Amino acid sequence: MPTWNEAEYIRRSSAIAHDFVTTKKPLSDLCEKVAREEALAPDEIRTLVRLSNVAAFQEVFRAKARANAPDRMVEFDVGDPEAVIQRIRDSVANPPRPATAQDDKLAFELPDEMRAVRQGCPPDPPLLEKAAAEALEPRPLRMDRAILTLRKLAAELNIERQLAANRWESTLSKLAQVFRKVPGYGPSYSAFEKDAWSEHGMEALPEVTFLRETLRLPPPAPVPEKVAFLAARHITTKTAELALLHEAASLRTAFVNLTDGLRWINENTPER
Repeated sequence: MPTWNEAEYIRRSSAIAHDFVTTKKPLSDLCEKVAREEALAPDEIRTLVRLSNVAAFQEVFRAKARANAPDRMVEFDVGDPEAVIQRIRDSVANPPRPATAQDDKLAFELPDEMRAVRQGCPPDPPLLEKAAAEALEPRPLRMDRAILTLRKLAAELNIERQLAANRWESTLSKLAQVFRKVPGYGPSYSAFEKDAWSEHGMEALPEVTFLRETLRLPPPAPVPEKVAFLAARHITTKTAELALLHEAASLRTAFVNLTDGLRWINENTPER
């Protein structure tokens, strides 16, 4: 059973991500193939699938960037490490039975295990009650299953977090293109920035900083008192540019919330 170092995991996950983009096969299937060939342990499978999800996201995003696609949002079905592990376990627990001469016999020559039931002799009622009680009895939550669930959630949150960050940057880049037109042929950036401070207050600082860096303008130096005055007195006009700013602010809020959730999971997930 191999014990890979970090570099080997990265190399394998990058190869899986490349195959995913090239062949369009599900990530879970590609990871399962490698796991079977290398006889990976469950923890190694989980690491491989999680890194493959991240690598696939980066591969798809880079492909869109190279194609200069206007929509940089990345959507794909992430690999499920628990599904891969379960499929491998099922195949090991129930291997294909080799064909025997008994398989060629007719059905009436085989033992009829259900004859008693069909002839009106059902199983003993107490046995049925016992089976029903066992089926309805709640099973205790196993600690290892809870840990696996938290790790899976952390991997999904991390992907959503990266998506939010990339969409935030893509939205603001689209907004910056509007103000790169020849002066007099497009909206005024100074008027837009005033609307931005009025609508969002000091919370608009990350978006304004990004736009100014992209437009090669001096970094912002807002005065809180002036920003508060604009928020209280300035009347804004609902424009397409302001709508893009609202979208970017919402994506940043989502990024912060996902980051906090990911931090909480990482801090509260037991090692074992």
